[in-house]
Amino acid sequence: MQSLLTCSSITPSFPPFSVQNQIPKATHFPQLNHIINHDLKQLKANFFLKAHANPKPTLLYVNLYLQLYINAGLMQEARDLFDSMPERTLISWTILMSGYAKHGPTKEALELFKEMLSGDRTVRPDSFVYAVVLRSCGEMRELGFGKGVHGQVLKKGEAFLDGFLENSLVNMYSSCGLLEDAVLIFGGIENPGLVAWSSLLSAYVKHGLEKEGLNVFLDMVFKGIELDAFVFSMAIKACSNLEDLSLGIQVHGLMVKKGFAKGCCLFLDNSLMDFYAKCEDLKGLRRVFDRLYEKDLVSWNTLIMGCVHNFQYLEALRNFRVLMHEVCYCDDFTITSVLKAVSSLHDKDYGRQVHGYMVRTGLVSNNYAMCSLLDMYIECIEHENSDHWEELPLKLYVGLERTESNRFFIASMLKWCSMLSNVDSGEVFHSLAKKLSIDSDPYVISALIDMYSKCGMPEAALRVFERIEDPGIATWSALISGLSWNGCFAEALKCFQKMQFNGIEANEFTFTSVILASMALGDLRKGRELHCKILKTCYRSNVSVVNMLIKLYSELSDHEQALKLCSLISDAEISWNLLIQACLKANENETIHKLLRRIQSCSGYIEPVSVCDIFSSCASPVLLHMGMQAQAYMTKRGLLSHPTSGNGLIQMYSGCGQIAEADLAFELMPEKSSFSWTSIISAKVEHGHPSEALALFNDMRRRNKLVDSITLTSILKACGQMGRVDEAHSLLMSMDVVYGVEPSEEHYSCIVEAFARAGMLEEVENFIDEVIPDKVGAVIWRTLLSSARIIGNMDMAKFALEKLLALDPSDCFANLLLKKVLLMFGKWKGTSKTAVKTKAIGSNSSRIEVQNKIYEFVSNQDPTEEISYKLAELEKEMEELGYVADRNHLLHDAEEEEYDGAGLGHTEMKAIAFGLISLPSGMPVRVIKSVRMCGGCHSACKFISTFVDRELVVKDTCTFHHFREGKCSCQDSW
Repeated sequence: MQSLLTCSSITPSFPPFSVQNQIPKATHFPQLNHIINHDLKQLKANFFLKAHANPKPTLLYVNLYLQLYINAGLMQEARDLFDSMPERTLISWTILMSGYAKHGPTKEALELFKEMLSGDRTVRPDSFVYAVVLRSCGEMRELGFGKGVHGQVLKKGEAFLDGFLENSLVNMYSSCGLLEDAVLIFGGIENPGLVAWSSLLSAYVKHGLEKEGLNVFLDMVFKGIELDAFVFSMAIKACSNLEDLSLGIQVHGLMVKKGFAKGCCLFLDNSLMDFYAKCEDLKGLRRVFDRLYEKDLVSWNTLIMGCVHNFQYLEALRNFRVLMHEVCYCDDFTITSVLKAVSSLHDKDYGRQVHGYMVRTGLVSNNYAMCSLLDMYIECIEHENSDHWEELPLKLYVGLERTESNRFFIASMLKWCSMLSNVDSGEVFHSLAKKLSIDSDPYVISALIDMYSKCGMPEAALRVFERIEDPGIATWSALISGLSWNGCFAEALKCFQKMQFNGIEANEFTFTSVILASMALGDLRKGRELHCKILKTCYRSNVSVVNMLIKLYSELSDHEQALKLCSLISDAEISWNLLIQACLKANENETIHKLLRRIQSCSGYIEPVSVCDIFSSCASPVLLHMGMQAQAYMTKRGLLSHPTSGNGLIQMYSGCGQIAEADLAFELMPEKSSFSWTSIISAKVEHGHPSEALALFNDMRRRNKLVDSITLTSILKACGQMGRVDEAHSLLMSMDVVYGVEPSEEHYSCIVEAFARAGMLEEVENFIDEVIPDKVGAVIWRTLLSSARIIGNMDMAKFALEKLLALDPSDCFANLLLKKVLLMFGKWKGTSKTAVKTKAIGSNSSRIEVQNKIYEFVSNQDPTEEISYKLAELEKEMEELGYVADRNHLLHDAEEEEYDGAGLGHTEMKAIAFGLISLPSGMPVRVIKSVRMCGGCHSACKFISTFVDRELVVKDTCTFHHFREGKCSCQDSW
C-alpha cells in the first residue's frame, strides 16, 4: 500500500505541484486560472485515451489515477472513478478517504468509513485508515464519532496501536477540546512523534493556554525533537497572544538557527510579522517584511494591519500606495484595514478614492468592505460639520444588498442617527430591525441603546435593555455609557453593581464609563474601589482605562496617584494634558517640567491649553531659563500658532519679570483674542507701566474686543497708580451699563486704593460708608492698609488694622503692625494687649536661579563666607558713596526681622549677593521673595543699582521691583 501511495517514479509528471499547498486562491492570482484548467483537461484526456487503449485497466492502474485525481483536488472525479470500480481494495478506500480528509468535505471521509465497515467483510480498516478517520473527527469536532473509533481501536489490542495512530488520537482529543484526555494519551506514548507534540502544542494555544503551550514547545527543544514550520508558527502565535516580545524574539532566533528564516516558508514569515505587530514592534515587523524574498497579499495585509493596530495610520496608507503600485490589486482585508486608517485620520477625500476603487473592482458587493466604508463615512462626518455629507451614509445603505450582514449595516446606521441626534431616523431603523428579526442581536441592541442615549432619551434606552433576557457585556456597557452621557451618574453606578451581581465581567468601555461617573459625582472613594477592581483584571494596563483613572485622580486632587499610573503604559500613550493640569492645580511646577522632558523624549501629544499651562508653570523670575527652553521646544513643534499658546507666553514672561519679551510675544501674535489684550494690559500694570496699559485699553476698545472683569480690574489699578481718581470712579460707575460687568469687591478695592494713594481720606471714608457699606470685607481693609503703608499715614493704618482684627483677631501681621502703630502714638498699654494675640513669625525665604539650578536663602540660615564677604563689600561701597538708610518705612517692615547698618541681612540681599558673585557681568539678577520687601532693603537695592551696572529684579508678594539706576519700577509704592 505504501509503495502505491508514493510511487512517484512511475507516475506522469502531472500534477507538478500540490494544488492546496502551493496554488494561491484564484481571487488573488487570476492569471493562474488558465494554467490549472489546461492541466486538468490534459489529465482527463490522458486518462480516457489510456482507458480506450486498454479496455480492461488493471487495479493498480485505476488506483494510480485515483491518486492523481486526489493530488489535483478533483474530488468529484475521484468519487466517480471510485464508484465505477468493479473491485475495491483497502488501498482504494484509503486513497479516497485520505483525499476527503485533505481536500474536503471532511464529512464524506466519515461517511466513506461507515460505508467501508458496512460493506465487504474482506476489506477491513488498518491503523492508517483509523488515523485518517480520527484526524477527520478532530477537524469536524465530532467527539462522539471519534470516541467510537477509539473504542474500536482499543478492541484491536495494544499490538494494533502504532505511532501514527497514537498521534492521531492525541490530535483528535486536543482538537475537540478535551485537553486532559489528550495529555493522558500523550503521556502513554513511549516515543511521541512530531504530530503528537504539534497537536498538543496547537491545542494549548488554540484554547488560550499559551503558557502551557510554550512549556510544551520548550520540552520539544530540550528533547531534541525536530521542529517544523507549523510548530514554530504555534510558538510564535502563543508569544503573540501573550504579547511577550522578549520570548518571541528568542523563538525567532531559534528559527534562524534552524534555517526557517530564509524565505523558505512564507506563512511562517507572515506569522512573525503578525507577532511583531501585536507586540508593538513596528521596526521588527518592517525588518521581517523587507527581508522576504517573495511577498503575497497576506504579507502586505499583515504589514498594513500592523501599522493600523499601532496607530501609525499615515504609514499604513503609504504602504497601501506601494502595494497598489507594485501588485496593482488588493482584497477585502486590505480595504478594511485601509478604511480604518482613513477613519482614524478623518480623511474623507482619501476615503472617497478608496470607495472609487471598490466600485471599479467590484468590492462593493463584499459586505465586510461595505460595512467598513459605511463606518468610515460616519466617522469622518462626525468630525467634520458639513451638511453636504450628512445624508451620504443613508444613500449608501439604500444601495446595499439585503444579506446576512444586515445586523452590521443596521448597527452602523444607528450610530449615524446617534451622531446626528436624529431620533426619527433611529426609530425607523429600529422598526426595520424588528422586521428583519435582528432586534435581539447584541450589535443592534447596543447600537439602539447608544442611539436613544445620544438622542437624550435614556428611558427609551432602558426599555430596550429591559426586553433582553440575558444581556451580555456589550449591552451592559452601552447602557452604563448612555446613562453617564445623560448625566445619570448614580444610576450608571447602580447598573454597574447589578451587572457584577449577575456575574458579567466588565470590559474597558464599562470601566471608563463608571470611572467617569465616579469623577462626575466627585466620589474619590468609589474611584479607588474601581481602581482596586481593575488591578485584578487584564485591564490594569489598558490605555483607555489607565488614562481615565489618571483623569479621575487629576480631577479629584490626587495628582501623585495619577503620576504613579504613568508607569503602566508607554509614554506615547499617556494623556499628558490631564497630568499637566493636575500638577498645575497642585502648584507642582517642578513636576510639570519633568513631564515636559518626558514629552520631549517621546514626542508626546499636547493640546494648546496644555502649552499655556506649561508656560504658566514657568511664570517666575527663577524659572526664566526653563520657560525659554519650553518656548524653544514649542516653536520647534509648531505649537505657538494657536492664540492660547501666545497668551501663555505673555503670562510667562510677565511672571518672569521680562515685560519687554511679553510685549514682543503680544506683537508677534497673528491673531489677538480678548484674553490676549487683557494679559498684556495686566502685565503692564503689574510692572509699573500704567500709561501704556491705558493706551492698550483704548486700542482694545477701538478693535471691539470683549472687556471682562479682569481687564477692568487692571485699568482701575492703572488709574490709581497714575492718580486718575475721577476717571477710575467714573469707570466703576459705568462698567455695569457699558461693559455688562457687575462691580465686585476687588473693583471696589481698586477705588479705595486710588482715593487713599491720592490722600483723599474723607472720600475713602464716604465711599466705604455710603457706596459699599454692605460689601466691605477683608479685601477692602487690606487695600486701605496697603495704601496707608505706601503714603505712611498712621491714622489710616490704625483704622484699617482695627477693622481687620475685628474680622480676624488671629492675624499675626495685623497685630504686629498695630503694635508698631500704637508705639508710634505712645500707647504702651495697647501694645501689651496685642502682644498676647501675636503668634511667632515663621521664617521667610528668597530664591534665585543660577545655571538652571535654584538656590534658596532662608531667614534663619547663616550665609556662606563668600556671600558674607560680598555683603560686607557692598555695604562698605555704599557707605563710601554716602548711602544713608531710609527709616521711613515702619509699616513695610512688619514681616522682617530688624538689622543695623545698611540693612543687608535679609534673604533677598543674600540672594542678590550670590547672584552678583555667580552670574556673568551685566546679566540681570532675578530674585523671588516669599514676603513683602522691607523699606530698608528696597532703599538699599535702589542705591546698589547705581554702581553694579546691571538690573536687579525682586518679586515679592505685592509686585515686581525693577531696580535701575537708582529707581524702582514700583515708584516706591508697594
